[in-house]
Amino acid sequence: MGKKWIRLLSMALCLTIPLGYAALAADMAPPDGMMGPPPGGDMGAGGPPPGDSAPTNAAIVITNGAEDTAAEYEPGAYAGQIKAGDGMLTIDGLELSSGDYTFNGLVVSGSDSVVRLQKSSIALGVDTEATDDDTGGAAVNLDNGATLYISDSDLTVDGAARYVTANYNDATLIVNHATVTSTGSNEYTAGVSEPFSNEALLISGTARANFSIGATKTYYYDSVCTAEGWAALSTDSATGDGLDLYAYNTEGVAQNGGYSTYADTNCRVWLYGSRLTAAEIGCIISKSGQIHAYHSDSADDEVMQYHEGSPVSTDTRIVGGRNAVMIHAPDMMGQGVMAADCGTFYAENTFLGTDDDLKSTKDYHDYGEAVGAYIEAVSGDVFLIRSTSADIQLKNVEMESYNGVLVHTVLNSDSMGNFLAAGDGEQVKPVAVTMKDMEVTGDILHEDYQRRMTVELENATLTGNIVSGTMDSWNIRWSQYGEVNWVVDGSFDADYGVALTVGEGARWNVTGESNLRSLTVEAGGEISGAITLDGQPLEPEAGETYTGQILVKGAEPQETEAQEEDSAEAPAEVMAQQPVETPAAQERTQEPVTVPEEPAAEHSSGSGTVVIAVALGVVALAIIFGAAAAAKKKKK
Repeated sequence: MGKKWIRLLSMALCLTIPLGYAALAADMAPPDGMMGPPPGGDMGAGGPPPGDSAPTNAAIVITNGAEDTAAEYEPGAYAGQIKAGDGMLTIDGLELSSGDYTFNGLVVSGSDSVVRLQKSSIALGVDTEATDDDTGGAAVNLDNGATLYISDSDLTVDGAARYVTANYNDATLIVNHATVTSTGSNEYTAGVSEPFSNEALLISGTARANFSIGATKTYYYDSVCTAEGWAALSTDSATGDGLDLYAYNTEGVAQNGGYSTYADTNCRVWLYGSRLTAAEIGCIISKSGQIHAYHSDSADDEVMQYHEGSPVSTDTRIVGGRNAVMIHAPDMMGQGVMAADCGTFYAENTFLGTDDDLKSTKDYHDYGEAVGAYIEAVSGDVFLIRSTSADIQLKNVEMESYNGVLVHTVLNSDSMGNFLAAGDGEQVKPVAVTMKDMEVTGDILHEDYQRRMTVELENATLTGNIVSGTMDSWNIRWSQYGEVNWVVDGSFDADYGVALTVGEGARWNVTGESNLRSLTVEAGGEISGAITLDGQPLEPEAGETYTGQILVKGAEPQETEAQEEDSAEAPAEVMAQQPVETPAAQERTQEPVTVPEEPAAEHSSGSGTVVIAVALGVVALAIIFGAAAAAKKKKK
């Protein structure tokens, strides 16, 4: 009887938990069949992914420092090329190829396993039909504390949903002077679906070259890592204290789509004199992920401990066909402020840019007219921040944008955006951008009205506009497309905008019209433009902070007749830096808005449902445990 009650109560609990989620997610159904990203940001493929651990069978298997012939396809077939010495096993001059989609080249597992693969070639193709039911093999896999050195080698893997190098759990992968290439799908893997996260991320491609997961360490030196699409130097699903991926004088290339590197939650990517190029996005940060980009001269002894070549002196370059850097924060459960996070991007002596000669092979209008317009609206932005907080610190960084936008915040395009209620913006970190010792030209557009944004110039010159968007301006922009995932509010009573600090030795050259919610000009800072505060002229005093409706107008070049015609015919999806006048907007009373100092008391109605659901769940759990304890007592 006790077991029956426990089963019934467990079923009740399972039914109560989804109530809160359903209430929050009901209005967030993706258009055109769009899916949200999986937990952890970028994981999953069409077919069964290799999983979160190395496979048990391969052409060569090294377990706890010894060859495990029982786990090999042909036991001992390559034993003659495996030599022991200097505390490691060395595989020298290996030539390995296969047309079997599920074929794995090398598996190294166990903390006693230290293996070097050198002067070798592994080429894994596909010559028979593969489907979503098949699990693709990788060139090399390592797991469970193993260490694998790869040097002077060429590794190539063909086919969708496959990796070239796969580093699991707490293993260490060290790559010197090697090429790692994923060619993507071919005619035999056309039946393997594209990764299900691609629609949410709005990227394309079918295979990852490097895959690092768990609490691994991955080092790339003087190497080239290339993917047809999806990902070159990827990370995923960190555990424990997180994982680290280092790239020194290394190229990461996503040729036709996708990204060069991805820093997932609690993942850290370190770039020293490396060059990342992607047809879509140079690098992506999810939630608490971090990317650090520096000149090669900044690499310390810890970074260089496994380097086998000569030092180089070069800066890091990150270039994307759509964006150089994208930061987002998937919210799988509709938690809003409880799921809020902050991505980190630090760069020094680095180049960040977008290049419209880099073209994605994917037409995103296939996902619907609105999605296509969204892509067009953000293409060219150096930084794209989608519904998340961010800590962006730039020192002596060059930036180039083909659409003239340096930093752009927007609401996330998929249903798993970290959308906030009014008042939540004071509880989460802002989108914080610091520029130091640099000169850049371009605009900063803050369209994510749900979050605060701060911009600080330190001995830096910014030539361009800074625009604070509102709920009204955002919703008006997308009104012609009907219901879309990124229009989530009809009444949002907070107006956060941009808080700008012009520090000593800094200068802001305003090129058009800008609007702020807060302004501080330190002694020695300059603004080239006419400033008004709530409609009144303002001459800022050094060190004073002004809040309200701050407008700054600079010298605007005289438009030619042709330019005026182009402006009149500009599509609605291109953000206007001038106020958009519509009948709906004209009917609203425009009042000066100050930066809120106290959190708003009201929240969305969905939060009440969540509380009820959670309370019911807690009660159900208490009853379950009570019943279980009673049953256990009876048995005694």
